[in-house]
Amino acid sequence: MQTKAQQLKIKGNEAFQNQNYLSAIEFYSQAIDEDHTESVFFSNRAMCYYNLKRYQEACNDATEALELDEKNIKAHMIAGQSICMLAKERQESSKIDTGIQRILKARTLCAGQKKIEYEKDIDDKINKAKKLKWFIQYEEEKIKNQEIVQQLQELVKNDVKLTQQEKQITLAQINKYITNEKPKLEIPEFLQCHITNKLLIDPYTTETGYSYEKSVLFKINPLTQDPFTKKPINPQIIYPNINLKQAASEFLSNNPWAYDYNPNQSFKDIEI
Repeated sequence: MQTKAQQLKIKGNEAFQNQNYLSAIEFYSQAIDEDHTESVFFSNRAMCYYNLKRYQEACNDATEALELDEKNIKAHMIAGQSICMLAKERQESSKIDTGIQRILKARTLCAGQKKIEYEKDIDDKINKAKKLKWFIQYEEEKIKNQEIVQQLQELVKNDVKLTQQEKQITLAQINKYITNEKPKLEIPEFLQCHITNKLLIDPYTTETGYSYEKSVLFKINPLTQDPFTKKPINPQIIYPNINLKQAASEFLSNNPWAYDYNPNQSFKDIEI
């Protein structure tokens, strides 16, 4: 026999599936009023707030869910994602590590709860969070450098010991350090998928020796020719490239920006 709170949760789930997040929030809130001891009611409502980009409310509900059940995978994920997105709004890279730790906790809990199907999605969020941190740190460093340059410029302009010509020469030298260009970011060709040109995460190699991202390669049907060379291949002779996967993983560890990299992307475009 379902309780009234459970019935309200089901209605909330139906509204959530239809992306009617405001209605779902109402149902979950009513469920909480009936039973405020059920962790999942709070984590479900947190997901609604997150989808509405109401990150502080999402974080609050996820935290409440974790106080009721520390093993709530969904709550750890939403708490981590919300912390990262709040850090993005405030452009505070130092806060993102806290969010990443929450998402990593969700990843750890998956094994114990046999929720392996969540792992790929969680890994995606972790990589996006690390990428977000890198981009915000780059912006912070750029702002810091601009402030230093401005201070130097003011010092030179106000230096009574320098002639006007000396000031112009010194300011010209300082201006050489001013740049609004992004650093040159390149993914080695051997680590790129030959379909998407993006960094390989789960590389599979055909008998031609070319490698592709698994999720992209196996969408091709029928897979009877190599996507890059167009040469006929045996679909039975396609194998996971463990060595290449390790090399790509090491590169990503040192270059978080490379995950699903887009040359025109900034931290403002990254959603976790």
